[in-house]
Amino acid sequence: MNKFSFVVYPLDIQNVHDYCSISKLAPASIIKMILKILPPFKISQARKLRSAQGAEIEGCFIVCPLLSEQIIAMKEEAVIKKILKAVRLGERNDANVIGLGALMGIYGKGGQVIAGETSVAITTGSSLASAAILETLKRAAALRKVDLAKAKVAMVGATNAIGQNCAQGLLGTVETIFLLAKNTGRLVELKELLNGQKSKTNIIDKGLVLDSVIKEADIIIFTTSAIEVPSTATTDNLKKGAIICDIPSPRNISKEICNQRKDILVIDGAMIEPPETVRIGLKLPIKDGFIYACMAETMILAFEGQTEDDFSTGFKPDLNKIARIKDLADKHGFKIKFTSFGVPILNE
Repeated sequence: MNKFSFVVYPLDIQNVHDYCSISKLAPASIIKMILKILPPFKISQARKLRSAQGAEIEGCFIVCPLLSEQIIAMKEEAVIKKILKAVRLGERNDANVIGLGALMGIYGKGGQVIAGETSVAITTGSSLASAAILETLKRAAALRKVDLAKAKVAMVGATNAIGQNCAQGLLGTVETIFLLAKNTGRLVELKELLNGQKSKTNIIDKGLVLDSVIKEADIIIFTTSAIEVPSTATTDNLKKGAIICDIPSPRNISKEICNQRKDILVIDGAMIEPPETVRIGLKLPIKDGFIYACMAETMILAFEGQTEDDFSTGFKPDLNKIARIKDLADKHGFKIKFTSFGVPILNE
């Protein structure tokens, strides 16, 4: 039986309270100090998980105890060192494949540094997340009657794996893609790569100039959190009828903005419903029974027995891997869900 491990981190202080009620007695500053020195630990064991094909796996979830804001504030070497400790714990639990969740999968050249330090297959889940974003964007456009051929898309966090995959996947489908990211070197490389394919889509490098782009974007895709790239989106400057795919935590678009702007549609983009025989027992801030795409990809690879090689690592776009993991998700009964703030969109 194949085994997996998945590395998570607390999304916020409330997430810490969810798993450790006694932490409510301590101020946030003390909790942050403890998290920084606390070593990774196993938080949950998943046994006898069975896919739609009848394949069985088991695995565990390992906490890398750092909040998003701490991860971003730390030096990359320190973050990688702590992630690697979590991976070593996965190794000791006999994992055949180890998944790195969200920010964990961005550091170390998109997981490549971590992959080079272990013989266990590594994935960041970016391929299934990209597949889910591209599919749900099409569903959102159809729901809101947005003509993608005339749409302007702002890709915020364009140089990470999901951003590059989505830019590649939308090439030739939309009118314009605005590329926004902090890493100017990778931004130039991505623009050259996309322009080299000579599609009809306009590719515009905007660095981190969000203000003017937000006002004219029909679709905004946030692949990076509000902590890393502060969002200037407000109730006043979002384009009427805008569709916003907001996958990170913390969020870039709050529910308050949505309540004030009923014309916009915020979708999650990377939400997956596994088969009923796959229940992991974690408390997640989404609909009960749903999981994130990065978790799902790790389990799907274990179900398929595709554990010899690393899967989603690095930043280069790979549409073949997106198609491959989407096929495997269908095969094993994992469904891409059309949701907003973790709740299914009723009109799907």
